[in-house]
Amino acid sequence: MKLFLVTDIFGRTPALEAIGEELSHEVFDLEIVDPYEGTHHCFETEAAAYDHFMDLVGLKKYASILAETLPLFGPDIVLIGFSVGASAIWEVSDRSPFAHIKKAVCFYGSQIRQKTHLHPVFDIDLIFPKHEPHFDVDDLIRDLQRKDRITCTKSKGLHGFMNKLSTHFDPACYTDCIRDLKASLAQLEI
Repeated sequence: MKLFLVTDIFGRTPALEAIGEELSHEVFDLEIVDPYEGTHHCFETEAAAYDHFMDLVGLKKYASILAETLPLFGPDIVLIGFSVGASAIWEVSDRSPFAHIKKAVCFYGSQIRQKTHLHPVFDIDLIFPKHEPHFDVDDLIRDLQRKDRITCTKSKGLHGFMNKLSTHFDPACYTDCIRDLKASLAQLEI
């Protein structure tokens, strides 16, 4: 199985690489997709990371980077995305060339709310934070759960709980989700 980690606005970081390391024992190949072509950035704040991402990339371009990176055939593929990476996965989830993807897990992809009309061609788990300042998480979950191939979960953490660089990093949620991801990846291998 090949695993793609699709980064948030921070891009490729040691924190994300640590997630990859924790999950690498469950897959035969792992690739990190980031909006900055592998260049490490040391942003002082999330606001600085957001501004940099919006100035240089944006969601539409990031979704294109992801689509160009994904193979159109091959081994079982699993995608795990965080924040804008989750939203980029959602952007490509209805494209028939990607119907071979086995599963995606998307953490706090807040821009998903802008494209609820999409119908994924692969199974997708959407994990939302307990609260978002710009929309009602429960309303979005209700809308999305009506669709096939989608499972929605509301976490106990806030947006960014999986990222050690985020002000909302939550060690307990992180540990629980890593455990669940490992179990899910092991189950997919069976």
